[in-house]
Amino acid sequence: MRLHLMLKRVRIIGGSRRWASTSAYEGLKCGLEIHLQLNTKTKLFSDSRTSFQGTPNQHVSTYDLAYPGTQPILNKHAVLLALRAALALDCEINLNSRFDRKHYFYPDQPAGYQITQFYDPIARKGVLWLKDTDGIRPELGVGITQLQIEQDTGKSVYQIDSKNTFLDFNRTNHPLIEIVTEPDIRTPQQAAAFVSKLQVLMKHLGVSTGEFQSGAIRVDVNVSYAGGSRCEIKNLASISDVAHAIEAELQRQKDEVSQGRTIRSVTLGWDGQKITVQRNKEATSEYRYIPDPELSRITLTPDIIEKIRSTMNKFPDEVLQELTNAPHKLNAANARTLLKFGLTDYYLECYNGLEAAGLNGKLAANWIVNDILGLLVAGEESSLPSIITPSRLIDLIKIERQNTITKILAMNLVKYFLENPEDSTSAQDLVAKYRLNTVDDNDKLSRICSEVIAEHRAIADTIASGEKPTAIAFLVGMTMKKAKGRFKAQAAQAELQRLLSR
Repeated sequence: MRLHLMLKRVRIIGGSRRWASTSAYEGLKCGLEIHLQLNTKTKLFSDSRTSFQGTPNQHVSTYDLAYPGTQPILNKHAVLLALRAALALDCEINLNSRFDRKHYFYPDQPAGYQITQFYDPIARKGVLWLKDTDGIRPELGVGITQLQIEQDTGKSVYQIDSKNTFLDFNRTNHPLIEIVTEPDIRTPQQAAAFVSKLQVLMKHLGVSTGEFQSGAIRVDVNVSYAGGSRCEIKNLASISDVAHAIEAELQRQKDEVSQGRTIRSVTLGWDGQKITVQRNKEATSEYRYIPDPELSRITLTPDIIEKIRSTMNKFPDEVLQELTNAPHKLNAANARTLLKFGLTDYYLECYNGLEAAGLNGKLAANWIVNDILGLLVAGEESSLPSIITPSRLIDLIKIERQNTITKILAMNLVKYFLENPEDSTSAQDLVAKYRLNTVDDNDKLSRICSEVIAEHRAIADTIASGEKPTAIAFLVGMTMKKAKGRFKAQAAQAELQRLLSR
């Protein structure tokens, strides 16, 4: 039993998740329903802004609130983005799609129905390939059943100290695409890889931000075991939730079967720890789908499809291959991170600038991925190129490589720029203004190192005796802190080693 638990545990190795062997999930079948908010300035059937930053109910119109007599006007930009997504997923485009009404009551859905595409969606029969670069071997083609345009609902807000439920309709009528997959997924790892790859693809093509934290992507998972009824886990809020919820639901269904019970088709919730049954799953007939009488069909011509195809960027798989091959030769983890946060163009501009200055352009990737991204709050990555502009980053790397400033002080300047985005002062001017130049004073460095050794005598003794030689990194850190980052770390370490050897 202990060995079984060790196999099932998630381990993070080289930035990718390793799950139990495929045989541990024998009998598992999963399909995904993924809702993506489209990058439009206005809503799907009204001219309200698609912004969630305002106060509740600030960006709503009479149509959004389903006032009698109001009528929908289709946002054509949403259709073009949906087509872009469909082409990226190699779907068959429906040149004559239409909208339907899906009836169900929910407090934050004012009309009592949702406008979607049930009978004639805009696209069908696509595929997204998961490859070795996605952590999947052998490669797997996950079929796309259909891709449809629909409107989002509002948001119910619950407060602990109140018995009331508050409704925010800012999100109501935001344009979505729903991507429904075939039940081709057989492990939690495959499901996580699919969602992750779809996020990167849609963000890269400008279709959606794909951000979980803002609700731009929401995932439902259909799970069945050993050919039994499928159960749906609703509104999973992260990639890790997708994987762990599948794992938990598979175990629940296995337990039911082992006790001789039949799996009922139910809707489930996941709280990050356990699966809970919420209600019996609705049948399609319960939604009473009907063609929307106020919206005409979306009629497309083949030349529109080809025009959209011609304007699409290279796909992430192509970009990943370019970044990991010569002349860049980035490691796969760094290349995937740049892709994930939409920073490939930013990196390339910095790379070219460094190469033109006679420096190794790969330094840009190391700085961006390993240093700067760690200073950002989740969701701020898209603003990085406008604050730490390519010219600014190139200048910082240049003066650090020229030993004008240390890496620590360079990172302090990065923090300053991030905290003061309105300040356009150059890195060189800030170095001069605050006298941040690297100090080349051996006597002063030796004095500071001696003080650090005296303050941390126990640790110094373990290093000098050879018991814990790697602990010198701690003393280097203390030296740099005491010197306010004005000395090179390599010089500090060399001086510490010289003093300790005595």
